[in-house]
Formats: sequence, C-alpha cells, structure tokens
Amino acid sequence: MSLNLKKKFFAVTGFIIILDQITKYLIKTSFDLYERVDVIEGFFQLKYVRNSGAVWGIFSRTPHAFIPKIITGLSIIALIIVVYYFLKIDASCKMELLSLSFIMGGALGNNIDRISQGFVVDFLEFFISKYHWPTFNVADFFISSGVILLIFSFWRSKCPSLK
Repeated sequence: MSLNLKKKFFAVTGFIIILDQITKYLIKTSFDLYERVDVIEGFFQLKYVRNSGAVWGIFSRTPHAFIPKIITGLSIIALIIVVYYFLKIDASCKMELLSLSFIMGGALGNNIDRISQGFVVDFLEFFISKYHWPTFNVADFFISSGVILLIFSFWRSKCPSLK
C-alpha cells in the first residue's frame, strides 16, 4: 500500500466533498424549502428538499427520531469499510481506487450534512411525464457512479487485489 501513489485519489475525494458542500450551500441560501425551478421543462428541475432518511428518501417520513441516527451510524460504518478497502487495495488498481474515491467523497459529503444538520440536502430532480426519479444531490451522484464503476471493475477483474 503506497499512500503516495494514492494521493491523487484522495484529491478526487476532497474535490467531491467540496463540490457537494458548495452546491448544497447554494441551494440552501438561494431556495426556500420545497421551491422548484425548471431547468429543462418536463425533464429536469432543481427543488430544495431535506432528506432525514436513507437513499432516495427511504424512512424520511418515519416519526421515530432514532431512525436518522441509525442511518447515520450505518453510513459511517459503510464509509469505514470503504476506506479500509481503499487503503488495502493495490495502487495499480486505478479504476477501483477511483470508484472508491467517488464513494468516499459522496459518503463524506452526505455525512457532513447528517451530522451537522440532521438531514441531507437534496435538489436534483429528473422526470419524464409521470415517471419521476427521487430527488438527489451531487454526493448521491458520485456514490452511485462509484458503485457502478466498482461493479464494472469486479466484472473485468484486472486488479491483482481483487483476484
């Protein structure tokens, strides 16, 4: 494990955290809660919502105050596991390191919100007619992209650490 060879991937993680936090700050300071702005009519809009639940708002409407705390705890455990594999994986496994960097950056961005505010700021909405994708944010985009890249890397299996 060479941390020097992995520095650029830590930089990617840092960039994602900064981008995520800036976009959430801009939404919080420019929009009222639940305010919408059409970006591409009938396809994409910005809408400020607060998600105290898990991915895609699952459990966000539960009346139990302990659910957000459990979700935060589970996401921190998942982040620790991702960091462990990031540190363990061979520095030559660039796609895997990039995917883990995406996941770490997104997870840290959302955990900053959960710990500091008790909710995650979501604001990106895509839809076609009545078909609607749940509102998400920049961190969610990178977590999802990182998971997809990681699945692809397992499939191609060129990384010596994964064999």
